[in-house]
Amino acid sequence: MKIFKTTALLLTVMSSIAMADAASIASSESALIYKVNKFTDLKAAPSFSLAAPAGLVPGYGVVFAGVSGRTNSNDTDGAMAVGMGFGDPNNFLGGAATLALGSIDPRDGGAFNRGTLNLTTGKNFIDYNLGVAVGVSNIDLWHNDSKDDFDPSFYSAVTKLFPELHFPVILNAGFGNNIYSDSKKANAKDKWGAFGSAAVYLIPQVSLIADYTGGITTLGMGLSPFPKLPVSFTIGASDVFKYSNENKVSFIAGISAAYTF
Repeated sequence: MKIFKTTALLLTVMSSIAMADAASIASSESALIYKVNKFTDLKAAPSFSLAAPAGLVPGYGVVFAGVSGRTNSNDTDGAMAVGMGFGDPNNFLGGAATLALGSIDPRDGGAFNRGTLNLTTGKNFIDYNLGVAVGVSNIDLWHNDSKDDFDPSFYSAVTKLFPELHFPVILNAGFGNNIYSDSKKANAKDKWGAFGSAAVYLIPQVSLIADYTGGITTLGMGLSPFPKLPVSFTIGASDVFKYSNENKVSFIAGISAAYTF
């Protein structure tokens, strides 16, 4: 399951939007967990997607890492990723290169028995609260098992922010082949399908997320409980309608962190 990070534009665009809740944060100077009223008070904002690629991209000076896992009655596994941004998406073009490592469960044949490279590039239109990106996922670098010999997946995505709403909303949509097409189709690398996600921010630190990617519907939430730390969490239920061939609902969770220099 894809790991999602907060991008530089998300923080920049949302920085001027104060939430209506005027709860006091007088104890924030010494507390680790506390409620904030503005996105500017967060080092990392909650995610707006659980599997769908985003149209928002970071730029040079951002490095990030994350770990995610999924479990159901048949299987438990996880993956991790590290990456960095490049370019200047706010003024020209930017993007990110990410190395994904899996599995991190040695019981299924060895830890880190597959590695893939993900690339994305795009532009953030700050004046319009909009981001557009193209990318490729799962460029195979190594694998120990033939079933892990992935074909690359190409996509294009658009993300639109609505920060002026009482509960800010982020809509994200696009199309792609392979893992982004219908998960039940044969020869998926030759098939193209639509994906999308929507997130509602109840407060700056909590987002409710609905995601549809590859025919699979995922529901969950993003959390940023530590305002002073650039760390965010996601939890959710994947394939809630049991569409995939696995025919099971999986619990998913992830943690990601970013650093800007």
